[in-house]
Amino acid sequence: MNDDAQFSEADLAPSPEERAASRRSLIDRVAASVAALAAGAWAGGVVTLGTCAAPFVFRLTPGPFSGDAMSAAFARFDQLALGAAVILLGAEVARTWAAGRRGASRAARVRRVVAMAMAGCAAYVGLALTPRIAALHREGARRGEGERGMELERAHRRAELVSRSEVFLGASLVALHVFTLGARRPEEDEDDEDAAAPLPPGPR
Repeated sequence: MNDDAQFSEADLAPSPEERAASRRSLIDRVAASVAALAAGAWAGGVVTLGTCAAPFVFRLTPGPFSGDAMSAAFARFDQLALGAAVILLGAEVARTWAAGRRGASRAARVRRVVAMAMAGCAAYVGLALTPRIAALHREGARRGEGERGMELERAHRRAELVSRSEVFLGASLVALHVFTLGARRPEEDEDDEDAAAPLPPGPR
């Protein structure tokens, strides 16, 4: 009996392709987890500021201090949102690379579009809308009073609309990251079924 033909421990070692697939799977899971946490924290922060903090600040704090306080709070949150947007886009790059052919699935494409839309919301609010609202508050504008007050009212309504969009997009993005985690395409399953079964141990 030829010893070279015996089954050995080396036959159980993963192939280079299997090791590469394992690394890609790990990167995919880590990126999905980070992105889901970032999107969830972002959407939760929007709800906390818009639903919990803002109404009480404007109700209990006299103007113009209430406007100044919330403008400062939203400006700080916008920095966090922009950071979360960078994380989301980076996670999409990592997941697209790690997924290989699975990155072309419809759900993965929708997930990338949602992530870019959410990042666009952060850029619009943080770089344009919040600075304009803060400037109007510093100029003494009051919502609905005079020309500047009407502009402030419109800016606040746009901010509320974008905030609601961010909450919806954030929740959708978390769901999409979970849904696309480890998803398989039908042709990959067929390839697995057609693969030859491993030979039994013993002389070959």
